[in-house]
Order: sequence, then C-alpha cells, then structure tokens
Amino acid sequence: MKRLFTSWTLLCVLIQLWAQAPSGYYTDATGYKGQSLKTALYRIITDHTARSYKQLWTDMQSTDRREDGKVWDMYSSTTDFTFTSDQCGTYKTEGDCYNREHSFPKSWFNDASPMYTDLFHLYPTDGYVNNRRGNYPFGETNGEQYKSNGGYSKLGKCTSPGYSGTVFEPDDEYKGDFARSYFYMATCYEDRIATWNSDMLAHNSYPAYAKWALDMLLRWAAEDPVSPKEIARNNAVYKIQKNRNPYIDFPGLEQYVWGSKTGIPFDPDNYDGGGEVNPPNPDDVATPTFTPSAGSVDKGTTVTISTTTPAAYIVYSLNGGSLRTEESPVYVEITEPTTIEAYAMKEDKISETVSATYTIVSTLPDEGVQTFKKVNSTDALEIGKRYLIVCEDKNKAMGAIQNDFRSCEDVTIETGQIRTEVNGNGQPFQVILGGQEGAYTLYDATAKAYLSLTSDKNKLHNSGEAGSKNAQWTITVSGGQASIQNNAYKSRTIQYNASSPRFACYTNGQQPVTLYVNTTSGSGIKEVVATEDSLVDVYTINGQLVRQNVQASQALNGLKKGMYVIKGNKVLVK
Repeated sequence: MKRLFTSWTLLCVLIQLWAQAPSGYYTDATGYKGQSLKTALYRIITDHTARSYKQLWTDMQSTDRREDGKVWDMYSSTTDFTFTSDQCGTYKTEGDCYNREHSFPKSWFNDASPMYTDLFHLYPTDGYVNNRRGNYPFGETNGEQYKSNGGYSKLGKCTSPGYSGTVFEPDDEYKGDFARSYFYMATCYEDRIATWNSDMLAHNSYPAYAKWALDMLLRWAAEDPVSPKEIARNNAVYKIQKNRNPYIDFPGLEQYVWGSKTGIPFDPDNYDGGGEVNPPNPDDVATPTFTPSAGSVDKGTTVTISTTTPAAYIVYSLNGGSLRTEESPVYVEITEPTTIEAYAMKEDKISETVSATYTIVSTLPDEGVQTFKKVNSTDALEIGKRYLIVCEDKNKAMGAIQNDFRSCEDVTIETGQIRTEVNGNGQPFQVILGGQEGAYTLYDATAKAYLSLTSDKNKLHNSGEAGSKNAQWTITVSGGQASIQNNAYKSRTIQYNASSPRFACYTNGQQPVTLYVNTTSGSGIKEVVATEDSLVDVYTINGQLVRQNVQASQALNGLKKGMYVIKGNKVLVK
C-alpha cells in the first residue's frame, strides 16, 4: 500500500529529520542551486568509510531491521527472513533466502569500489526476486515477463514514456526510497558516473540520468515521500559510513537539483521542507513533454508527446500545419526537419503550449573534400546545416573530443572559404546545428554526442541528451566572429587556447572563433533544370513515384519538405 502523510505526520517527520543531521553538516551547500548544488553536496558526502562486502551482512542487521526483528525486504511482500540463518545460500523460489542487492546494479560501474559496498544503495532482498531483476533498469511495466508473489514486484517491457526496454518495477511503497538512492548515487559519485553504462544514464555528470529515467525518478520521489523507515536507515548508515543521503534529510531536495526549484538557492537552515514541491492544482492540466527532447535525431525516430494528467488529450501541429487531437501519449515519427507545437487538454482546461524542433542526422558520412563558407551574420545560421568551429587567426578548426576539450586541426582559409575532408583522424570535426534560436544544439554525428559544458570550468564535454541547458548554446555572429555561449554557464564561450592548443570554454582571454558552414554536405543534391517543355517524374528517396510527366518548373510545387529524385538526381525541398 502506498504511504499517505498528513500535514501533522510530515511535520513530525521533519522535526525528527532535522534533529538527526549533525549541526553544520550541510553548511557548505548554502546558496547553491541546480547543478552547482549537486556539486556542493558531492563535496560534503563523497568521502566516507568504505565497508567490505562481508561486513554488509552485519551492517544490514542495524540498517534494515523491521520492528519485529526480521529482515526488511523491499522486493517481496511475503518474506519472513531471520538475520544470519536465512542468508543466501541457494534458492529455488521466492521466500528461500535473502541476499545483498545492489539496487543500482554493480555491473553498471564495473564492480568498482567504493560503490560496490555503499549501503545507501545496497539492501537485503529476496534472493530469487533479486535474481529475476538482474541488472535491468528500474521502470514501470505490466509485468508480462515475471511477477513476484501478489504482483508486488514486476519485470517486463517499460511503459514509462521515452523507454521501451525491459525494466524491473518495485512496489509503489518503495519507489521513492529507490529514487532517493539513485539521487544519492548521482551526487556522491558525480566525478565517476559519466563513465558508467546503463540505459538509465546520460553518460555525463549532470543531469546524470537519461530524461525518461529522471522524469520517472522525480515523480516516484514526489508520489512516495520520505518515510520514518528511510530516516532511521539514513541515521544508521551514517553511524557506519560517516556520510548521509541529503535527499532523505531534505524531502524534495531533488527538485532544487533537477526539478522545478533549480533557480532557488538552497539554505539548510531555512529549508521549506516541501516533499511535494509546488503541488499542482488538481484541476490543472500538466504541460506536455517530448521524448526524446528537441535536437538532432536519426531519421525514423519516434517522438512521444505525453502529459501526466490522466485521461487528457494532446492537441498538436507539425511544422505549422493543422491541429490534430489524440489521446495522450501521441507518437510522431520524424522523417524530415520538424517543429512540433503541443498543449494538453482535459474537458474545458488546457495547459501551456510548448514546442520542440527536430533536425535529421544524416547517417551517411561526408566523403571527400568539403567546401565550407564563412558565416558573417546571425541571420545566416540555419538549423540542420553542418559547421566548422574555426580560429581564423591560427588557421585551426575544432577536431575530435580529447578528455575535457576538443583537439585542433590545421586548415587553409582562402577568401572566406575552407576546403577540407572532415570527421577522420587528424581532420576537423563538423557539428550539426539543431535546437532553436537562444537554445541551439551542436551535434557531433561522428561521436553521436552534443557539445556540452557540465561544470563551470575551462572544459568542453559531450552529452547524450540535448534537453539540458548544459547542451544548449546562444550563438551570435558579429563582425565575422561567433560568440557560442553556454546556456548553463553564461560567462563561458567556446574559444581557442593557443598556448595549450585546444578548443574549450573560457570566460575571456583566448582566441575568438568563427563559424564556417558546409556548402557541399548535401553532395549529389542538385537543382531542377527547368525548361518550358521538359516533363519529369518525381520519386521519393525510397523510389516511390509521387508525380508523373509534370513540367520541371512545377515539379516541386506543394511537395512536403524532404529529399526527392528527378532524372536520377537528388533534389532537396526546403
């Protein structure tokens, strides 16, 4: 059964909670917000006493003991394990024995220490159910592959928006517990999580989790607030490891790091204690979300438009066309550059209108020498085009990612043009402009990543997601120079460091950059040569005849944006 808290119960919990955190423990996080707050918390909690794997058996007798003295198992509703005597062992079915479960699977971080024995994500659980979970991500499912006794835990295809792989769903009563464990892992191991591997992870330090996973974890934390069990466990782990889980100490803190309160500075001495942050009016309709978020995507990608309001409809348009209305969620296949505008509607109430722009990432490499032309104005920027980032003063262009910066490669600039091969060893790497004005994305199709800045330092990172401000840029071009300003750290722009040759992000003092646009990246694409009496057939790129024996001068009139074939030549309709 899901836990429900009255205001008085929550107040009592908060009084108990605040009484347990040592005085001054969180002082160094005061005034920080969003990503910087997570980093401040990381510095506070990352150093702790690492346990041996064997010691966990004893540790769990104090961290996970029910009131009746039995093992507190969060994977099964029918177990009645006794500490020590019911340790696994072997098992054939649910209820045979308990073992030590890495709720954040150890294979994701290659069994490395100290994560391997960190009690904040290790729990005693039924051995058989644990084995059925394996290392699948947490998620929501109908449980078509497996259900534990009474359907308490489930395994099957994910039904959460944005992911369709196999997931393990714990019971509602403990979803918030596991969400706060995951928030802890992303914070305590901020310096490592970008290298870990899971479909739940974004392969960066912030936001650390893929959008579908983060949205779900935030929702789990709100729907299943901090319980007395978690508070007692937090205190017990603190006695052993000498660090704490701040997301238990401050219910709703995840909203200050990832959610609706990222613009509000954190103050541990004057915390509002809202486990449910800015609770919505039950009559309101939740604004739709797009999964994946706006940016460059592979052709054929399916975008899910959904709202968390039950029984609501999505009203949307594509590229300014007519409005369509469908039940949430709505699925849109991206086969051409597409801007989606959408709002949610239920009865006579509607949500805010939101939009997302998607461009197509070509899966074909640009072969041979490409010609790039200098961009001289902001108005000349065009979504979907490919660009080089160049330091004209040093005849250098941005290359491949190397650690926390981009390499530089020699180019020859003649009368505002660069001719070069791209995306190979020792060659410049071009980026695809996506997103929208004020929130552009720069996608490296070779590395399959967006240029991103995840810390306020002289670095330049990669991100698998385009939805955060870290992977979004404000670009202006004036006097032939381009200012590529990061939206998360607005004092930093992409510049060229000549003394330590590299492209990275700086506040000032380095060489400015210029953008050059690829004018031949559509190799093989030609204009229609129109004569008065020429008749042509028009085919899609897949060979489907769409027009037959039409005047060449009229061949493209009224066609949707995309690629067509006329007389054996590819023709682009913009």
